[in-house]
Amino acid sequence: MGQARRGRPRKAGARNAKGRLIVMPDRGNIRVEARAAAFARFQSGRADQQLADQIGRAWAAGLLDGQARDAAILRDIGRRYGGLYWHHFAALAPKTGQLERRDRTTVADNGWDDRPGEYFEKLDALARSAGRESAAALHGLCVDGWWFADTDAPWVARLINSAIAEDGGRPAGPLATPMDRLRMQAAVEALLAMVEGR
Repeated sequence: MGQARRGRPRKAGARNAKGRLIVMPDRGNIRVEARAAAFARFQSGRADQQLADQIGRAWAAGLLDGQARDAAILRDIGRRYGGLYWHHFAALAPKTGQLERRDRTTVADNGWDDRPGEYFEKLDALARSAGRESAAALHGLCVDGWWFADTDAPWVARLINSAIAEDGGRPAGPLATPMDRLRMQAAVEALLAMVEGR
């Protein structure tokens, strides 16, 4: 009865030396596989571990390349800023009720250990020192899509489509405009300001 619910066991496929089936790695759903295939052309095919968020996909497409600092460092500081932003403002959000014995928004078990918000405030001040447009572009790249990690902002999606087209691929949508490129450059200026200001 248990076999019927789960489906038939796999009988064909590669086997190890003892004759047992080799477990197939889980590559995700169809959308995840299609995304990994689209980005396989970038970063020597090693970008699949970085495609979980918007700044990772921007990095994989080479949109952070050609700067004074390594693109991976810019990617990581952008991720850190986005995580600290939401950690900082979740702790300051108004509470609607005390349904649990302890407040879950102030627990530092999510890897963003920044209890007083000092590191976030330093990064935020450095990002703002790059200018208003740069700070707004940084938010569009690292903060705004934080809770919807599978979707890209339209301007980032157009830039990625252009990168795919420039590499000889078939883009899945419209290409970047000059304004999109200026916005990405502004975001990179804020990322550089955060990295160089440490």
